[in-house]
Amino acid sequence: MKEKDNFEMVINLRKIKTGKRTGRSKRAVKFVRKIVARHFNADKVVIDPLLAKSISKNGNDKVVSKVRVVVSKVGEKIYLVRLAIKSR
Repeated sequence: MKEKDNFEMVINLRKIKTGKRTGRSKRAVKFVRKIVARHFNADKVVIDPLLAKSISKNGNDKVVSKVRVVVSKVGEKIYLVRLAIKSR
């Protein structure tokens, strides 16, 4: 299988909104980390602070429903997740 060094994906965060209202942004960041680790078979996933801030831009209780991210390979089974810049 081909290595994925730089990959763009959209992560749906609607499942986060079904739980408790408190701490949704923290759960959303953990969910992004879990999805990337499962998709890329990663041992360590590093989240960019700008991505964490954009997930909770409406507050900690009102997370966005979808987020577009770029996953870059940093080292052996270490991946960096950044917010994708829209090109419109």
